[in-house]
Amino acid sequence: MKQIILILTIFLSASCGQNKDTKKATEENTIVSKKNSIPSDNAVKFINSYVENCNKMKESIGVVEWVNSNSMTTNIFKTELKKIMKEAYKIDPELGLDSDPIFDAQDYPEKGFELESFDSKTNYVVVKGKDWTDFKLTLRMVLENENWLVDGCGIINISDDKRIAI
Repeated sequence: MKQIILILTIFLSASCGQNKDTKKATEENTIVSKKNSIPSDNAVKFINSYVENCNKMKESIGVVEWVNSNSMTTNIFKTELKKIMKEAYKIDPELGLDSDPIFDAQDYPEKGFELESFDSKTNYVVVKGKDWTDFKLTLRMVLENENWLVDGCGIINISDDKRIAI
């Protein structure tokens, strides 16, 4: 009986130690993940992913559907986009908006974007076109559940003073 108790004690002791180590490793990975997650990198990934969708032409999906299926945006961003599109179609049932709300323009740099600047105090990111360097776009990033997500871009959740005139 003493041997069984000794074995159980050793086993439980080892298990508890493993859980502490696992928990510590998970916490360290979370911290590393947070430190290595750069808002501007996620902003560039988001906008270039949207460019890829738009470049598909007939195979691309609509802006609302694309954003809703995208995990790089906040729910606030998704809700505001739907609201903007709904209002635009109320005003003009055939065309809706006369431009793309994410690009804040009718055209866009088809080769994608690269980082122009990042303000770490406000988490605003400015990107510029790779093949159209005068085309610039502002994105606003927020940290949600340890992930940097797009909360503003183009006309969506970006104030007039932060939007860039083309």
